[in-house]
Amino acid sequence: MPRGSTHSAGLAGKRVLVTGAGTGIGAAIAQALGASGAVVAVHYRRSRQEAGEVVRRIVEGGGKAELFQADLTKRASREGLMPAVVRRLGGLDILVNNAGWVVDYKDFRQLRDKAWDQTFELNAKAAFFLAQAAWPHLEKAGGGRIVNISTAAVRYSGGASSVHYVASKAALEAVTLSLAKIGAPANILVNAIRCGVIATDMHTRIAGYDRAKFVKRAKQVPLGRAGQPEEVAGLVSYLVGATGAFVTGQIIAISGGD
Repeated sequence: MPRGSTHSAGLAGKRVLVTGAGTGIGAAIAQALGASGAVVAVHYRRSRQEAGEVVRRIVEGGGKAELFQADLTKRASREGLMPAVVRRLGGLDILVNNAGWVVDYKDFRQLRDKAWDQTFELNAKAAFFLAQAAWPHLEKAGGGRIVNISTAAVRYSGGASSVHYVASKAALEAVTLSLAKIGAPANILVNAIRCGVIATDMHTRIAGYDRAKFVKRAKQVPLGRAGQPEEVAGLVSYLVGATGAFVTGQIIAISGGD
């Protein structure tokens, strides 16, 4: 998104943490906010090379970004992330809980409790506790924004292999609505984005990925195609910029009509 655009207004100097920002949607969000003048904490778990490339692109474009590693499914690692970000950025204004995954993409009849727990650990629990850790810093800044990345499948339900993933995102949306009510008096605005079929490499890294099925599914979207990570990033920019100053407690779909 070009610096100075309507959606990016008010982002200059804002301190942002984007989780899972090494690839896909997270990378696009980090780059869009960096291009808008925000100081971006680019978080990754394993994709250090890719996350480093995101930082490089932001910096080469005239922006500011720092690299942070943490395994959000591990309590000690997760609890160390926010203090490190605040220490290096000098505070926090915006949190984008983008990191998410599905463990064991298999028929629910074969699903085990470990896969259920691990999926919820990242998609719901980690996002909640990062919001909790961010809260005092957002209050200190006089308010802030939290955006949680969910899935459009919460609306129409998931398939037999993604029951636990969709359930974890439904939990994340419930957290979103609660935090929005709690945060309103302090001008902490909390929203969630339901992503539809988005063309990212996350799909290719899921066991059982079938490109032909993905292409077929994308064609079933009313707009006839998969969305792009940059389109999700544009909506995030709207919500965390000056244009989103009266938007909170909303679950907004970017799904091509799904």
